[in-house]
Amino acid sequence: MSKDHRNSFQSGERGDSTPVSNNSQERETSGNVSADAIQEAARKAFTSTSLYLQSELESSVSDLQLLEKLNDASITKYEGLSRQAQDMLVHAYKIKQTYNEMETQMSEVTALVESIDSLEQVADELDRYSQQLEAKFQRLLK
Repeated sequence: MSKDHRNSFQSGERGDSTPVSNNSQERETSGNVSADAIQEAARKAFTSTSLYLQSELESSVSDLQLLEKLNDASITKYEGLSRQAQDMLVHAYKIKQTYNEMETQMSEVTALVESIDSLEQVADELDRYSQQLEAKFQRLLK
């Protein structure tokens, strides 16, 4: 074989009507295997990526469901606290009304206490005066 013929034979070029050599058939087969391997690798990559994205979406859905449950629990708790606060306001209003009603009675009680204190002072003075009179009377009898 000539040098030119070998170069064209190795490069896969066809001269006139010479059949394709075993080397080019091997290259085509190796190219097909390579393309098949690439396709398989791409399929695996897309499958893996799909599974990863699906897992991420499921995780996000789970997180959102948890947040929804937490929000519902918070709403329920704060509604209860709101009811309790409103009940406390009603009770505070009732207590204030009762205090206002009792305030007049308490002022009357205070006035009575002052009168009693005044009467006790008068009674103490009368007691001392009666003791003095009794002492004078005892001296006169002697």
